[in-house]
Amino acid sequence: MSADVEKVSGRGSRKPRYQELAEDLRAGILRGDFPDPAQFPTESVLCARYGVSRFTVREALRALQTEGLIQRKRGSGTVIQPASARGGALHQPLSNVGEILQYARDTQYLFTEQGVVPLPKKLAVHIGVPAGGRWYHFRGLRTRTGAAEPIALTDAYIHQDLEAAAREIRPNESTIFQQLERLSGVKVVSVTQDIQAVPASGPIAAELGIPRRSPCLRILRCYLDAQGRIIEISASHHPGDRFAYAMHIEVEK
Repeated sequence: MSADVEKVSGRGSRKPRYQELAEDLRAGILRGDFPDPAQFPTESVLCARYGVSRFTVREALRALQTEGLIQRKRGSGTVIQPASARGGALHQPLSNVGEILQYARDTQYLFTEQGVVPLPKKLAVHIGVPAGGRWYHFRGLRTRTGAAEPIALTDAYIHQDLEAAAREIRPNESTIFQQLERLSGVKVVSVTQDIQAVPASGPIAAELGIPRRSPCLRILRCYLDAQGRIIEISASHHPGDRFAYAMHIEVEK
């Protein structure tokens, strides 16, 4: 089997091995598993530890370097970039549902119920759905362990058909959409995601503790059921210096 498609033993995934290795190493870096930045494992150590080829290790490290998590210098090995060199930002891949769930596990979302509200017009226009209606609204700050400042302000809206289930959702048990699936029996089959740089409005800036009109990365997600109905909408505003979006794109050959 060629190095670029090595698989994890026991897994049925068709994901290239270097992507899986990059995910493991990324998670370790973000958890703080390597307290001494200069003592990151060498290529030889990683090859032996994970049972993969040097090519696979190099591809994984290349992905992490592109994300700004590590720095590689010939003759000096691999060094983990300090948070200050990354602008203090959380570098997080959010390109599929599994990564969204990992993001939720690595951070905390302290939200409160805002009750039933109409869907805001600006949000509705951007998504392309009618404004108004009855949507059960949650709002809260997402934080990460050891960080004093929030990394996002998130507003979540649940479709009126699932209002009864929405009233049973509780903070910190699991993601809102996972709780919604369990409580309502409705299955999320697809998620759309829109990412845009926007200035922080006055209320958003106040909650995030940043100056008004500061640059934010807004991630807008729509969770759809099997009938194509949007059952949840979430809009997260991330201060530009606290969050970085990362993803890996395969080149078709």
